[in-house]
Amino acid sequence: MAGKDIDKPHPPSLSPVAIGIAGWGAFLIAGVVFLAIAWNVTAREALGALDIRVANWLHERAGGAMETFFFAVTHLHSPVAVAVECAIFAGVLAYLRERYWLLTLVVTVAGGMAVNGLLKIAYERVRPKFDDPLLVLDSFSFPSGHTAGAVLFYGVLAAFLVSRTYDWRRRTACVVGAVVAIGLVAFSRMYLGAHYLSDVLAAICSSTAWLSLCLAGGHALVRKRLKLHTLIVAVTVVVLIAGGTLMPHEWWSSFEDRVENMNPLAGFAVFSAAYAAALLLLLPAWVFPVAAGAIFGFAWGTAAALAGVGISAVLGLILARYVAPERLQRSARKNDTFKAIDKAVQKEPWKFVALLRLAPAIPCGLKTYFLGLTQVEPRTYLGASMVGMAPDLLVKVYLGAAGRGALGGGGALHWVLLGVGVGAMFALWFVVGRKLRTQLKL
Repeated sequence: MAGKDIDKPHPPSLSPVAIGIAGWGAFLIAGVVFLAIAWNVTAREALGALDIRVANWLHERAGGAMETFFFAVTHLHSPVAVAVECAIFAGVLAYLRERYWLLTLVVTVAGGMAVNGLLKIAYERVRPKFDDPLLVLDSFSFPSGHTAGAVLFYGVLAAFLVSRTYDWRRRTACVVGAVVAIGLVAFSRMYLGAHYLSDVLAAICSSTAWLSLCLAGGHALVRKRLKLHTLIVAVTVVVLIAGGTLMPHEWWSSFEDRVENMNPLAGFAVFSAAYAAALLLLLPAWVFPVAAGAIFGFAWGTAAALAGVGISAVLGLILARYVAPERLQRSARKNDTFKAIDKAVQKEPWKFVALLRLAPAIPCGLKTYFLGLTQVEPRTYLGASMVGMAPDLLVKVYLGAAGRGALGGGGALHWVLLGVGVGAMFALWFVVGRKLRTQLKL
C-alpha cells in the first residue's frame, strides 16, 4: 500500500499567490460595488427608480408553478433553514476533523449575518409595497438577509469542496453550483416581492467581501501566517462594519448639504476639519475624498482633501510622539509589523514613508500613528506623507467628480471616466502593495 501511495503522482494544488490575489481582488471589488449601491440607495438616485420598475414587472408576472417553486427556494434558505444546514455541514467537518474549516464556517456565517443585521439597522429601508403582496414582512429590506446567508453558506461549502479535489472540472462545477444556488435565492426574494434588485445585489457584495476576509484568514491560519495578517484583517473588518453603520444615516446627506450651502471658504474649512477628525478617530474616512470631488469639483476637491490629510498628519504625529502614554508606545514597538516599518523608515525614510502612504492595506489614520512612533524627522515625514497620499486622493476625488456626473445622467462618457478611475485605483493599489511587501519582506 505504501509503495502504491508513493508511486501515485501528487495532483497540483492552488497557488497561494493566486488565492491571495483572487481573495483580495474579490474583497475590493465587492466592497466598492456595495458602497456604490449603498450610496445610490441612500441618495435616492437612479437605482431607486430601476428597483421599482423591476419589482412591479416581476409582481405582475408572479403566480402558478413558478410562485410555488420560488416559495420553496426562499423557505429552504430562511435564517432557521440556513442555521440547520450549517449545523449539518459543521457536523461533517467535525467528523472529518477539519477544525480550521469548522472555525471558518462559524465565523463566516455568524459574523456575516451579524454584519447584515447591522447594515439593515443602519439603512432602515422599507420593503416593496403592493396592493396584493405575496409576502408581508415588517423587517428592513436592505440588504437581503436570505441572499446574504446563501452567499456565506454556499461560499464556504464551495471553497471547502474545491480544496478537497484537484480536478478543474469538479472545481468549476462546485463554483458554478454555488453561484446558481445563490442566484436562485436572490431572484426568489425579488420574485416574491420581499426585496428590491439593489437589496439582493448589495447582499451579494457585502457578504462576498466578508466571505473573502474569512477565507483569507482561514487560509493564513492553516499556513501559520495569521500573525502577519491579523492587524490588516482586523482593522479592515472594523472599518467595513463601521462604514456600513455610520455612513448611511441622514447625517451624511445633511453634512453634504450644509457644506454646499456654506460660504465657499467656510465650507472648505469645515469639510477639511471633519476629514482630519475622521482620520484621527480611525473612522471610515474613505468617503471624504470621494465626497470632496462631488461637492467641490476636481480642483477644489483635491485641495480640500489634501488639507484634511495634512492636518491629520501633523496632529497625528504630535499625538503619537508627544501625547501617547509611554506604556502604549512600548507596546506598539513590540509589534512585528511596527518593527518592520521602523526598520525600513530608518534605512530610507523619505522613500518608505511615501510608499507606505500609497499602500491601501492599512487605514490612513493608523499609518499616521505608526509613523509618528518612528524616528523619522517631522519635515521628511510631512513632505513624504503628502507626496505619498496625493495619488490615491487624486483618484478618489476624481471618482467623486466623475461619479456624480455619471449618476446625474451625464451620459456614457462619465461612466467611461468613472470606470477608468476605478481601474486606476486598483492598479495603483496592486503595484504599491506588491512593492511594500517586498520592502518589508513579508
